[in-house]
Amino acid sequence: MTNLLDSYDRLMAFGRKHLNDMFSMDGIVSISARDKILREIVSNLLAHRDYSNAYVAKFIIEKDRIYTENANRSHGFGALNVKAFSPYPKNPVISSVFREIGLADELGSGMKNTYKYTALYSGGVPEFIEGDVFHMIIPLNEAATATVGAENPISSDGVSGGAGGGVTGGASGEVSPLTIKLDADKANALIAFCTEERTKSEMMEFCTIRSDYYFRENILKPLLQQGILRRTVPEKPNSPKQKYIKA
Repeated sequence: MTNLLDSYDRLMAFGRKHLNDMFSMDGIVSISARDKILREIVSNLLAHRDYSNAYVAKFIIEKDRIYTENANRSHGFGALNVKAFSPYPKNPVISSVFREIGLADELGSGMKNTYKYTALYSGGVPEFIEGDVFHMIIPLNEAATATVGAENPISSDGVSGGAGGGVTGGASGEVSPLTIKLDADKANALIAFCTEERTKSEMMEFCTIRSDYYFRENILKPLLQQGILRRTVPEKPNSPKQKYIKA
C-alpha cells in the first residue's frame, strides 16, 4: 500500500518510462506535452476516484493509446463534450490539496488541458466517457511509442496499491507538425547549435543521425514549419549553399 502522493509519483514515472518525450512548442515556449498529459491523467485518477468502490483503477499504455478506467460517482452517462461540460468536485478535499501543491489546476481545467496537450503531443483528440466507471482515452502516434520494445502488454493494475499499467511497442499514425521525432533535450541542443548557420550535414552529424530522409521529414521539416529554424537561402530551398539558423 502507498499514499496518494507516492502513487502520483509512481504513476508519473511509469508514464515517463514508456512514452517518448518529443520536442513540442506551446507558442514560443518549449514544453513537455507528454508530462503535461500525464499530470492530467494521474491527477484525475487519484483526485476523482470513488474510493468507496472496490473497482480496480487501471492505467494502460497501448501501442496507439493511453487508456484509463476509474470507479466514478457518475452524474451522467456517455461521452463528455468539452464545450458543454459542467465540472463538479468528486473528492473536494483531495482536489483542494492537489491544487495547493501544484498537482492540479482549478476545477474543470483538466479536460481542456488534456485536449490542448494531446493535440500538441500526438495530433489526436482525447475521449472522456462518463459512467459508473470513468474512461479516458488518449490517442498516441508512432513518435510517442516508437522506441518502446515490448511485444506484449505488461499489466499491473490498481492505483491505491501502487502505480501500474501495460505497454506495448509500435504504433500507427502520422507525426503532428508540432512534434519532431527527437528527444526534447536533444531538440533544444540542436536549436542552440543552430544559433549559427549550419548545413543539413552538420545538423545530422550533431544529432548522430545518418538517414537523410528521416532527418529531413521528421526533424528538419517540422522545425521549419513551426518557424523555429529558417533557411538562409529561402528563395531556393534546394540550393547547394543552403544553411539553416535559429529564427
